[in-house]
Amino acid sequence: MTSETKHADTVRERFTATVDKFNAFAGTKRGAEADHLAECVTAGLLDTSALLAVDVACGPGTLTFPLAARVGRVIGIDITPAMIESARGKAARKGLQNVEFILGDARSLPFNDGAAGIVSCGFSVHHMLEPAKAVSEMARILNPGGRLAIMDLVLIDSPNPAANNAIERVRDPSHTTKQTGAQFRALYAAAGLRVLTEEVSERRYDFDEWMQSAGSAPGDPCYVKTRRMMEDTIPDDAAGFHPSYSATTGALEFVSTILLLVGEKTK
Repeated sequence: MTSETKHADTVRERFTATVDKFNAFAGTKRGAEADHLAECVTAGLLDTSALLAVDVACGPGTLTFPLAARVGRVIGIDITPAMIESARGKAARKGLQNVEFILGDARSLPFNDGAAGIVSCGFSVHHMLEPAKAVSEMARILNPGGRLAIMDLVLIDSPNPAANNAIERVRDPSHTTKQTGAQFRALYAAAGLRVLTEEVSERRYDFDEWMQSAGSAPGDPCYVKTRRMMEDTIPDDAAGFHPSYSATTGALEFVSTILLLVGEKTK
């Protein structure tokens, strides 16, 4: 078994086990970000009614549905069957006719060259062993002038990136490595994409909610270890999470840094 196959199995296992919890977290915490991505990637396009958009690593459809309101057709693709079933159920309840969800791998997308006008990928590159290969695949299926929008966790001014990633991996073994903004820009350039939009934002999260979305509750060994590692960084913020205790509730909180990068295929 190759390392890529083994990691793909880990991703499927993790997101199958946490499909309901992750679905609830994404629905309440990432809806506004998904809407914003859809607005940014379609901004300035004269006619999107005939466009095909492909949402890679779509999960429960967090990014897919906002795109469906703006383009002719959207196909969400994910490696985890449980996520695909969850997304299909949502689409059926919404009565959407221009959305389809299929199983597939970001490393080898089942689309012809130039098939899509828009490709999106939300909060998933940090789960990939080969981000360059995945970004190259996303660019391959874009037509000339098509756009790729990636939104993901990034490292910004972290004194100890290894500590940041170590905390993420203890919480979720399917996490690989967060990229920096410069690394994402290099991935786009190597794939023949010209950056149109780059935005960095911060989101404050409740530690317990964050752990719950990964299937871990207070008292679980994973919870205990992750919390200890996070709290150990409070004095010097070594991992760049800016952890602190809420002045009102006393709960442990931290900050995630998020990058939105929209690029255009140049040829």
